[in-house]
Amino acid sequence: MNVPFFRIDAGGNELEYIREVLESGWLTSGSRVQAFEEAFAACVSAKHAIAVNSCTAGLHLGCEAAGVGPGSEVLVPSVTFTATAEIVEYLGGRVRLVDVDSDTAMLTPEILADALDRHPHVTAVIPVHFGGSACKMRAPDSTGIMDLCDARGIAVIEDAAHAFPTRHEDGTPVGSAVGSTACCFSFYANKTMTTGEGGMVTTDDDDVADRMRRMRLHGIDRNAWDRHHRVGAKWQYDVVAAGYKYNLTDIAAAIGIAQLERHQAFHRRRIDLADRYRERLEGVDGIKMPPASENPENDALHLFVIHVDRDANIDRNGLIDHLNANGVGTSVHYRPLHTMTYWRKSAILDPKGYEGADRWFEGCVSLPLFPSMTEAEFEHVSNAVIGAFSGDLNTMAT
Repeated sequence: MNVPFFRIDAGGNELEYIREVLESGWLTSGSRVQAFEEAFAACVSAKHAIAVNSCTAGLHLGCEAAGVGPGSEVLVPSVTFTATAEIVEYLGGRVRLVDVDSDTAMLTPEILADALDRHPHVTAVIPVHFGGSACKMRAPDSTGIMDLCDARGIAVIEDAAHAFPTRHEDGTPVGSAVGSTACCFSFYANKTMTTGEGGMVTTDDDDVADRMRRMRLHGIDRNAWDRHHRVGAKWQYDVVAAGYKYNLTDIAAAIGIAQLERHQAFHRRRIDLADRYRERLEGVDGIKMPPASENPENDALHLFVIHVDRDANIDRNGLIDHLNANGVGTSVHYRPLHTMTYWRKSAILDPKGYEGADRWFEGCVSLPLFPSMTEAEFEHVSNAVIGAFSGDLNTMAT
């Protein structure tokens, strides 16, 4: 049996909605994108949702709207995908890599407070909601990430690529109003919902929303749908900024609408699979399980990451090799940016080092977790993991 790391579930209305778009004759950004934006905004309780062709594009637009540019110094956690950092350099800013908590792989208020005290020239922070869990953005005692940044006049752009439908501790959705400039979601193929390639940016700031809408399509003050459907002077438009080509197509939005219709069922299945993994792998010597959320409904469970103990009979790479040999797909989230060739040269590194990020990376393995996973596939993955730690490395999983 072969079990991929991820498999798309497109068994809803995806084909029907795509067919409707093709038959409409309008394929690029139009009515389906608008409908997708409205539905997503309502889902996460945001005032504005701006559809884009990737989360990377969303982060770029969010940082641009927040004023990141030459001379800006932006804090980025070391455990993240490179896109979180690279968009800062698109705008001429400098990346200052910061450590993360070793248990969650996320930036914490305590780590941030220390970094801001030591680096008062920081102008923006990009917290990353990792694996489906949310960073602590607000706190009753005003010590959350957003609270700390508010007090110093520092812009916050949330990387929520892993965080739909994640909720904060108080039950409010990630993407709703916490005061950040923008919150950026990913609809890449292996995310909790997909448009193939694509993303969404949410904000409650009218000016930020207007800026991002213009900048996602060449800095033009009227989009193509508006120009072709408003009565009178259809051809007229003005270019008000040097923008980008970041719009989402109606074809992609059609997929997104169909996926959004089933996101609650997707989420329930992820919760069930994560609970099953914990039950099945509990007590296996050599494995550290991901901490269970106090309220599973708050965690999107995009990833299920186990850690291999240092004294286990097999190391992380050996486990991956064993699982691959048994037909099980895996991934690693992530090799820290401070260990990457480019960022070691380009980013501002912390002389204190990155103890939390290094500890997280050591031994981490992401197991398959996707809604269409069958019972047989789940058992196959679980048996393969158990077999690796029992020493039965030559026996294929059943």
